[in-house]
Amino acid sequence: MLEKSIQQPIGFVHFDTPGMKNSVCEFLIESTKTGDVFRNRYVKIDSNSTQTFLGRVTEGPFFLPEEVDRKSAFAQTSILRGNKFPVVPNYYALARLEILGQWVEGRLFYTNTRPVPKSPVIPLEAAEVQKLIGLKGDLLLGRLLGYEDVKVMLDENDKKILPRNIGVFGTVGSGKSNTAQVLIEEASDHGYAVIVIDIEGEYINMDHPTQELADKLSEFGLAPSKLKDFQVFYPVAGETNRKGAKPFDLEFSSMDPAILSEVLSFTEAQERVFFELINRLNSKSDKKKKSDEDGALRFLLGNPASEGSKYTIATAIKTLYGDIIPEQKGGEKFASYTLSKKLAMLRRSKIFDEPGFDLLPVGSLLKANRVSVIDISGCDDEVRNLVIAWILRRVFELKLDRKKDTPKTLLMIEEAHTFVSRERHEEMGATLEMIRTIARRGRKRWLSLCFISQQPSHLPGEIFELCNTRIIHAIRSEHNLQVLKATGGDIAEEVWGSIPSLGIGQAVITSPQFTHPVQADIRPAKTKRELAD
Repeated sequence: MLEKSIQQPIGFVHFDTPGMKNSVCEFLIESTKTGDVFRNRYVKIDSNSTQTFLGRVTEGPFFLPEEVDRKSAFAQTSILRGNKFPVVPNYYALARLEILGQWVEGRLFYTNTRPVPKSPVIPLEAAEVQKLIGLKGDLLLGRLLGYEDVKVMLDENDKKILPRNIGVFGTVGSGKSNTAQVLIEEASDHGYAVIVIDIEGEYINMDHPTQELADKLSEFGLAPSKLKDFQVFYPVAGETNRKGAKPFDLEFSSMDPAILSEVLSFTEAQERVFFELINRLNSKSDKKKKSDEDGALRFLLGNPASEGSKYTIATAIKTLYGDIIPEQKGGEKFASYTLSKKLAMLRRSKIFDEPGFDLLPVGSLLKANRVSVIDISGCDDEVRNLVIAWILRRVFELKLDRKKDTPKTLLMIEEAHTFVSRERHEEMGATLEMIRTIARRGRKRWLSLCFISQQPSHLPGEIFELCNTRIIHAIRSEHNLQVLKATGGDIAEEVWGSIPSLGIGQAVITSPQFTHPVQADIRPAKTKRELAD
């Protein structure tokens, strides 16, 4: 447990070295007090008795001999032959801290100056740290790294937090899936409807308690438990390991044509034929006055497709062969034939208009405290992406329908880089525009998106711009780290340097709720996770 601070200095600010950064200073510690210094410890620095600064230890403690040089025979012999040479030179420690700002009456403000040498460095008490950082709310993520008594919370009632979207990033085995599970548990416990796009089938048994994390949970004052209102769905085109999961298919006529074209990687020629095909199908089936808006534009304006425009993928293929191909010649006819092959392959996948199966009941997903897992682990990439796009659109449409009272909603997309990728950025304009529209207009209606990825370097830059709250676990790839650094300017370089060495479950969290990025030990999930328990 964290001992109560007695407000005595643990060290004193050192003289600066050439090239020292404005936001960094060093302090010296007597050998008897080195046990009080650890990374991520929060301190206040009283400078000239007129200014108080807040800092956080980011590096050290580093131990140095006091009377002799580190390379001296005495110093080296005492270390090298420690079992035979009982005498050790007197030593002290040096640590570096990040200056977070100036502290005035319990609040943190920007500062354009620094502490003077010999300013005392005093540790903050746990209650001071909790209040200062802004660690308030009801969603328990974990505890502040190094502080067992300081809880890291998110405020689920603040529209600047969850509805502004979340990004969870980390390498394999870093703890990002556990963090996703914690978000699911906490959000559902506090009235959110949670929809999980499960790429690997990890979350299909969260209505069972964890079997292996009881001891770790007890450290947080928690115990294993299960989700009570829980359901699992899977596409007819795939399969699942969840017993009793409900199969579903999608409606071809309700797919945004522009997004379907992008997911299936249509060429320009194929895309032209496809849009002509959709226009003809709408003309045939729409009993109401035809709108000049195409499906993509209707969606961007928040208007659902006409109820009269109902057609199936089988009808589309039949119309292509019966009405369009006979009128074409040369390259256009070739494009139509290759398009027909792609549509036929899609029909064989059984994702659209499958007889005997129901559509995914999106309306039933939007119920407070309910967690709905969409298991797409048994599908190929194209089917997965079609399912994700369809669900995003349908959930957003229901949120836009002000006649329907919907709860706060959290929609989580695992391995988001497989849905929207940096490599295909130029070819995914409609998909990215859909995500931007949902993020912009959805937050006003308490629709939050959570993007989870182990390969952030493969995500388009727009995704990082949408995620105001980010939870960054250990990332060891410099390429992945650089992408995050380019969009996370409020994290000090010393903190970035610690990310590759973070332990399992440890993370750096940035959020508008916090006065600065915090380092946290994420609590274990209370529910079962496949591939882990």
